[in-house]
Amino acid sequence: MYLVNLDKTGKVIMDDSIYAVEEFREVIETKTLGNKGMLWVALYCDYDSIYRHFTESERSRAISSQVFKDYDWKGQKNKKIANAISKYKDLQFDPLDAQLRAFNEKINEYTTLLKTVTITEENANEMQKVMIGIDKILSTRQKLLDAIERRGQRTKISGDAEMNYLEKKQSYSG
Repeated sequence: MYLVNLDKTGKVIMDDSIYAVEEFREVIETKTLGNKGMLWVALYCDYDSIYRHFTESERSRAISSQVFKDYDWKGQKNKKIANAISKYKDLQFDPLDAQLRAFNEKINEYTTLLKTVTITEENANEMQKVMIGIDKILSTRQKLLDAIERRGQRTKISGDAEMNYLEKKQSYSG
């Protein structure tokens, strides 16, 4: 995950950085939500979530079933959960990831269209145009994926990083 670390059992690791974000702390410190509430928020929002390919409503139900054993858990209507979702999305926003999600949504729409429309002599030319459009979207999406990969592996900001070569040189000027 990008903003939140999970342990091997799937629980949120409660490090200091989580408590530094007021909206996260409020979820964690609420008895009825706690660690599970924060896990739900992370799985729902994170770009690297294993549920990222689901639509929002499908994602909500799948995560609710997994975390709270309640397929119809309505926790996202809780103000603290809603605030944590908003904050999580703000903190991890990356325009490239947002563009990729938009492309994925359009590809899903095209897939649904292709599944539901029967090709006939009357609509064959239009369907061919749709398929050419899909090919263009897939090509552009691949360029976007390549740009994301070139951007490099996202790394967490942590306070235990060492000084780089220039910083060391400047600190020894004496």
